[in-house]
Amino acid sequence: MASVHTGWMEKRQFERIDASVKVTYCLIPKAELVNTLSNPAYRESTIDQLPELSKKSAIVHAVTRDISMGGMSLVGQMAFPPDMALEIHLYLPNYPAPITLIAEVVRATVENAGSNGSTYRAGLKILAINKKDVIRLDKFLLAEKIRKIGGGK
Repeated sequence: MASVHTGWMEKRQFERIDASVKVTYCLIPKAELVNTLSNPAYRESTIDQLPELSKKSAIVHAVTRDISMGGMSLVGQMAFPPDMALEIHLYLPNYPAPITLIAEVVRATVENAGSNGSTYRAGLKILAINKKDVIRLDKFLLAEKIRKIGGGK
């Protein structure tokens, strides 16, 4: 009898690339997010036209551990609430403007609980991203993959 393994690794559609990229994020209540994403105009909108969902939340800094076209792993100084989504600004090197995307927290853990404060890790699934940003992210991931294969740091 074959064993069935349903671990999250097998569910990934996209290859994750180890990359440390600075991000800032704001929290969005999932209920508000559902309304936004159900609007047919949303997918065609530019980031400037996005509803001001995250403006009620403080801006928080974090760093990616790995990233793909479908999601990312973030590490930060604040716990990631499981019932929230994040509006993320991803600051790719050599790009003047950040990539903005909407992601949901699918997994959240305490990475290190130390006397100097704790660090937290979250696995995120990307829900929405602008078309032009998809191309920029794809180029960045390809360049990172080539750099890692070549052994460059």
